[in-house]
Amino acid sequence: MSKFLVLALVASATAFAAKAPANLPKSFSNGSAKAVFVDFKTANYNVVYDGAAKSATVVATIEFESFENGNPVFDLVSNPTSVVLDNEEVSAPSVKTPSNETTVRVVSKEVAKGNHTLVVTAPITALVSFSGSSVKSAFWTSDLDERNFLERYMPSSFEYDTVKMKLKIEFKNINSASQKIYTNGVVKGSGDKIEITYPEYYNCSSIFFHTTPADAVNEISFTYKSKDGRDLPVVIYVAKSAWGSTNLTRFKTKTIATLDELEADYGPFPHPSVTILNAGSGGMEYQGATMTDYGALDHELIHSYFARGVMPANGNSGWMDEAIASWRDNRYPSYTSMNGSSRMSSHAYCTRTTDTDAYTFGARFMAYLDGKFAAQGGLKKYLRHMVEQKLFQPLSIDEYINEMSDVYGVSVKEDFKRFTYGNSAAKMSVKAGSKVHRKMSLKELQNYL
Repeated sequence: MSKFLVLALVASATAFAAKAPANLPKSFSNGSAKAVFVDFKTANYNVVYDGAAKSATVVATIEFESFENGNPVFDLVSNPTSVVLDNEEVSAPSVKTPSNETTVRVVSKEVAKGNHTLVVTAPITALVSFSGSSVKSAFWTSDLDERNFLERYMPSSFEYDTVKMKLKIEFKNINSASQKIYTNGVVKGSGDKIEITYPEYYNCSSIFFHTTPADAVNEISFTYKSKDGRDLPVVIYVAKSAWGSTNLTRFKTKTIATLDELEADYGPFPHPSVTILNAGSGGMEYQGATMTDYGALDHELIHSYFARGVMPANGNSGWMDEAIASWRDNRYPSYTSMNGSSRMSSHAYCTRTTDTDAYTFGARFMAYLDGKFAAQGGLKKYLRHMVEQKLFQPLSIDEYINEMSDVYGVSVKEDFKRFTYGNSAAKMSVKAGSKVHRKMSLKELQNYL
């Protein structure tokens, strides 16, 4: 065999070699084992709601790739009843990450580099309620406490990892004809078996899912004409026990006005539909969806561009989208100077919560950057670039910085270092969020099922 053919074969193999996610966390020691973060390829969730047993159960089949030998890492808050890795029964105890910033699950079996299959069975106990022949259940999330994304309900990966997910719902001993499903996925089927597919760019913070009896809610639906010509389906709904249907007309008016504004500033809405639940105090964002009150609606909709459009890879970049949205809430002020510092960008790498300094100090920092680059089109020039070039790619804070430096032709690294890396003694702000994002307990959320 000629050396040229050998080189060609090597080049071909390299071209088709799997590439690890850009922000894959480093492996860490777990006793005598090595815990390794992996890349979920697909996650198929089979969920059974059993009205007779008053129980909800998920069986998750996950295809993943490991890029080194070690014990795979995933997460699930509830205790699994079964964990099977490559057809072998194993365990997956909870483990603290090296800097104690969060808790994850580490599988007890070591795997070789390559592709593997994990099957996890677990109860769903959070935000599920049975009454008569109906069920209310939701996978609502929060970034103000750790382990409050999809892992609160089902086995999950982390924000750095985009995954093609499928959710199969079976209603057992339930009047399925009366069940309504609101979600940001594509729904197929009817009756007691429903299948929902989600795009491969979704991650653990993306899915909006809510099932409830149809007679428990009021809704309005309409289409919004996007600037790119699409007819976007929009649904806005509210629990009848809350504010009733009269509030929805006001929501519709504000939704249209906000979408008009955002499309003018940042381009066509990046998702195929809009789903809005009028509930709670403040709000939480999902891909093309939100659970929100009226006052936070516009804040949550911009998050479909920044947070669930241009996506953070972990907590150290998660503050960026809150700062951007809060800067917009403040009517886009522009400053020529800046004082103070925060540690928003420099918490332990596996941090999974948003530093709430983002809503105040972070918003001021955005205004400072806008003033710094006013002669070059201000900060919106960079934001439009990110929407056009970086949609659905989980980004680290370094990647945000590098993109901004490229857009303006001057490094902003020192600005971020001075104002967002703080010092080693600084701690994360643990305030309860802001008027638009506040911590809501499971008991509070239960009221909106």
